[in-house]
Amino acid sequence: MATDRAAVVGTFVLGGLALAVAAILFFGKARLFEPSVRAVVFFQGSVAGLDVGSPVTFRGVRVGAVQHIALRISTEGRARIPVYLELLPDRVILERDPPSARNPTIEDLVTAGLRAQLGMQSFVTGQLRVDLDFRPGTSAQLTSIDTRGVPQIPSLPSDLERLRSSFVDLPLQDLAQATLRTLAAVEKLASHFDSRLDPLLDSAGHGFDGAARAFDTADKAIGQIRADASRSLEALEKLLEHAQGQLDARGVELATVLRDIDRAARQAELVLSSFDSLVAPQSRTRADLEAAMRDLAATAASLRGFAREIERNPGLLLRGRYE
Repeated sequence: MATDRAAVVGTFVLGGLALAVAAILFFGKARLFEPSVRAVVFFQGSVAGLDVGSPVTFRGVRVGAVQHIALRISTEGRARIPVYLELLPDRVILERDPPSARNPTIEDLVTAGLRAQLGMQSFVTGQLRVDLDFRPGTSAQLTSIDTRGVPQIPSLPSDLERLRSSFVDLPLQDLAQATLRTLAAVEKLASHFDSRLDPLLDSAGHGFDGAARAFDTADKAIGQIRADASRSLEALEKLLEHAQGQLDARGVELATVLRDIDRAARQAELVLSSFDSLVAPQSRTRADLEAAMRDLAATAASLRGFAREIERNPGLLLRGRYE
């Protein structure tokens, strides 16, 4: 009986130990069989929203978790917040060049530009995470605090901290005074505008009345012009009708005159053709005319010579040239 009771107690104890181990594994985030690497990051600002177990990511890939958060305050009033990270190397494939080279350490990665920064995990709950990324060219300020062999990863200000610092650096008082001066100037301008608005409205009313009268005058003038244009169009239409009637009445006479003109043009064309044939260089008629002209010229020359002889000696008409 006592043996059975001892067996039951032993079984209960073993079951409790098994439950404790399971609770540690699932709720305490303990990894008994996974290799891990520890690192520490010192943040200058607030880490509100960052808890133990918060994820550590590298460009969205979870590579570890926050293991411990502490607070170090110096006598000078400087506060530093070391955040210990537990990294899982099995989730990262390290490419070695050459392949036989050793695995890079945290210090090697820091030299290559590895930096840590707080990021927003949830805007609803305000929970934070630790983001790792390579930022070569940024400052790598490491503290001289003894971390007992835990390598340090330099931290960078978060986007929220940079935004807060930019607001702190703004000259808010100067901006407020400038805003008040601007509002005062706007109020003064509005009062001045109100004092000038009524005369402007009166002037605009008078202007609108003058424009209305001008429109009425223009409307009357347009009506008169429309009437005159209508009468002119009627007179023109009557003139065209009269001209059409005259053309219809004189159409036969015009046709006869046009035929006569056409006949005369044909005859003139024939005369010109005949004249062209007469004066053509190779025409016989032209040759005869030229011979006749030469004969006439010779006869005229003979007559002129005879006339001169008669003038010198009138007796030639009685005696003749030869006695």
